[in-house]
Amino acid sequence: MFILRFVVAPIIAILGAIFVGLIIMGIDRILAARMQSRVGPPLRQPFWDVKKLMIKENIIPENAISWLFNAAPVICLAVVSTILLYLPLAGFSPILAAHGDLIVVVYLLILPALAKVIGGFASGSPFASVGAQREMVMMMSYEFPLAIIAVSVAWLLSKVHPSLDAFSLQAIAT
Repeated sequence: MFILRFVVAPIIAILGAIFVGLIIMGIDRILAARMQSRVGPPLRQPFWDVKKLMIKENIIPENAISWLFNAAPVICLAVVSTILLYLPLAGFSPILAAHGDLIVVVYLLILPALAKVIGGFASGSPFASVGAQREMVMMMSYEFPLAIIAVSVAWLLSKVHPSLDAFSLQAIAT
């Protein structure tokens, strides 16, 4: 039972989310093309794009801090996959459900943008550094209000329904 819940279920959830995301991306491309009176790409085009990107050579800039430059995309993928495990999807309880997981998810939402900033600074390029600085400014403008809104809504929900664990995503979803 432990292996099923904490090993198999997360793998199925992550692969399912990737599959559904690519299908939705394909539908989005088709709809955008139809709105512009074009034929558009086939539905499987995002799958081909992912396959192409996976077999491309990794080019590390000459002045880059290579381990940090390579770690940034891995951190992004790991954090987004971890967030998925906290969310109650399609009536199923989350795999990593706990008290206060709303706050954990809000903190985890900061990490992909932070990993992009670290990757930009680690590239050693002045242009990437400027982009990383802009990303930091954007992070400050949207992460703080997101955290304030999420905590405020949960706090108000706990006042309206005192028996409800308002900082748990599972309790909010039901």
